[in-house]
Amino acid sequence: MPEILLVLSSAGAFAQTPSPADSARPQQYTYIEKMPVFPVLAPGDSTVPSNQRFRRFVNADVHFPAKALRDGVSGRVFFSFAVNAQGRTQDIKLVKGLRDDVDAEVLRNAHRLDAIQWEPGTQNGRPVTVSFTVPISFNINEKQAVKTLGDSLDTGRYDHQVAFPLSSWESKRWPAPKGKGMIYGTCLQRLGGTSSLGVAEYVRLVNLTTHKSVSFSVKPAMKSRRENGFFYALPAGRYALHLYVYPDKIWGPYRLYFENLRKPVAPSPNAPLRQTRYQFTVESGKVHYVGTWNLANENQPEFLDEKYQIDPAIQAYFPQFNFKEAVLALPQ
Repeated sequence: MPEILLVLSSAGAFAQTPSPADSARPQQYTYIEKMPVFPVLAPGDSTVPSNQRFRRFVNADVHFPAKALRDGVSGRVFFSFAVNAQGRTQDIKLVKGLRDDVDAEVLRNAHRLDAIQWEPGTQNGRPVTVSFTVPISFNINEKQAVKTLGDSLDTGRYDHQVAFPLSSWESKRWPAPKGKGMIYGTCLQRLGGTSSLGVAEYVRLVNLTTHKSVSFSVKPAMKSRRENGFFYALPAGRYALHLYVYPDKIWGPYRLYFENLRKPVAPSPNAPLRQTRYQFTVESGKVHYVGTWNLANENQPEFLDEKYQIDPAIQAYFPQFNFKEAVLALPQ
């Protein structure tokens, strides 16, 4: 997660106890003889000051809402609560908000205090109610936000599909599935040391038109060639490259690494997706050449036009398609 600075204090604390002159009106004090004590919740906490235990408790479960993080929201939210004479938390409420999703998260987290039993504060030797106002600051560390979040593809949830290779079809069948177009090209794979460890490698795309994701293999299992061709049918739409999935030599052959396929310019939570992701369009009923995808170098994808080299070889396998007239659709 991006760094979130949470600043907690007991600003504006006051105590309430019935006034001898008017028991219906609580008396407010500007000085509390003994403040409420936050309980010891873990071994070793008895040596930690009460205010630090409280701060750690609140910090432990508050989260920056994903959309607020993506929108670059920053600022402070204030909430208040009271610890009554019985040591129970009460009257948790928002004092000053930032925006709805951030405010809701602050209050959700604050209500964890409902289960806390404090040692109550005292005034003149008697337990009294003490109120607190707590500011929480949400500040994004930009470098960490870019690395972790980057853009909206990293926070979205998509229905996932697997593309079907056309090589499994009979040549007599209609070459263009209804509502789909074809893409073809080659991929220069990432090697786990000196080999691919015998594991298939994949690229995941997100269809920005249908908001569904699709994966297809750019390197078959048990193939030792570093460069492999691909030919797939995809639903029509505008696609953004999302992830490159390959085995990592450090993790071993049965664990895969997911690398974001982003443009070299550092993304921003506020940047349009076209500035952070490579994209191309698939038209229904057409064949598209999407280039040679060089994924050999970490975080340095390249997309090369080598159509004149690829077309003769693929034409021999799929004579029913006219690759010479294929649409040039290199990711941009």
